[in-house]
Amino acid sequence: MGSELSFVNATGSGCVIFRETTGRYVVSREQEPRRQLRVATLAAAHAACRGFERRDQHEERLRA
Repeated sequence: MGSELSFVNATGSGCVIFRETTGRYVVSREQEPRRQLRVATLAAAHAACRGFERRDQHEERLRA
């Protein structure tokens, strides 16, 4: 049984935040919509987005 999602926010870095009807937040990347992280609060969702950004920056540095 799935939970419906409502759009909350999108960042300029490609992170998208939704809220489930259960009250949890779902964080995903525009490039990887099926890869999702579920967190309890909006603050945690924004922190997850920042973590994605840091990971992307780190991967870019490794490729350079």
